[in-house]
Amino acid sequence: MFLRTFNTDDFEALVDLTVRAFEPIQEGIRHQLGDELFARQNGQWRQDYRDTLRGLTGPENQGRFLVAELGGAPVGYAAWTTHPGPAGPQGEITLLAVDPRQQRAGLGRALIDGACEAMRAAGCVVAWAGTGGDEAHTAARAAYAAGGFTPLPTVFYSRLL
Repeated sequence: MFLRTFNTDDFEALVDLTVRAFEPIQEGIRHQLGDELFARQNGQWRQDYRDTLRGLTGPENQGRFLVAELGGAPVGYAAWTTHPGPAGPQGEITLLAVDPRQQRAGLGRALIDGACEAMRAAGCVVAWAGTGGDEAHTAARAAYAAGGFTPLPTVFYSRLL
């Protein structure tokens, strides 16, 4: 496995990987929210991820998207951005995904470490990431904890209008 920058030929494979990686999470969200609220809030999640990836891999984010490659194929990625902070720029891992067939093999940790190194090289003094507190996000929380991140629990509320 090695980390590299994104190239446009990766796009469809990364969309497919993202859908497979996040489908269990989306099903967990559906279970928690119920069908109607889920449909209104996350009902187009597959297309939403496609659109998100298009933005994250666009020219304005050049160098802020790492791809993990194994056997010539993408098997995961990490996208990051920066924000101003009181002590200097802060880096945020905005999206992290690993192919379900490759999970729990250290790829997530390698991507987290790679993104943190890229943020450090860009002058960031702090790195942060958000993930879910539900069972489906257990592996993500473990990967961030193993990467040296300190959790700060939050709660996200939704309701129908």
